[in-house]
Amino acid sequence: MPPAQPHRPTVAIVEDQQAITELLTEVLQDAGFAPVAAPAIPEAAALVREVGAVVILLDVMMPEMSGWQVLDELRAHPETRDTPVVITSAVYDRPGLHPLPPGGPVRFAAKPFDVAGLVRTVAELSGS
Repeated sequence: MPPAQPHRPTVAIVEDQQAITELLTEVLQDAGFAPVAAPAIPEAAALVREVGAVVILLDVMMPEMSGWQVLDELRAHPETRDTPVVITSAVYDRPGLHPLPPGGPVRFAAKPFDVAGLVRTVAELSGS
C-alpha cells in the first residue's frame, strides 16, 4: 500500500489573468499547497466557499467585479468570514487604501510578486 499523502491546505486563487493563475498554481503546488482557481466572475465568492480554502489570494482589479466586492461577500458569510485573504494588486498594495470589512486577517502582495514572500505569507496564514 502506498504511503498516505499528507494533507495539502487548499488555497483559492481569484484572478482574471490566466498567466498569473498558472504561475501561482505552480508555485503553490511546489510549496505543498493545493491551489484551486476560482474564476474572476460574480460567483467567485460562492466558488471559494465551495472549495473550503484556508487562504484566499484575491486580485483587486478584475473586469466583472472588483476584489473588494468579492471580499465583502466573503466576509458576509460565516464559512469565509474569518478566512485569511491576501489581496494581490499592482495598485492596491498597501493597507488603508480601501476600508476593510471585519473578519479574518488581510495581507497585501504587490504585483509583480515576490514569489518567496508570497509563499511565506500563505504558509503563515494557513498555519503550515
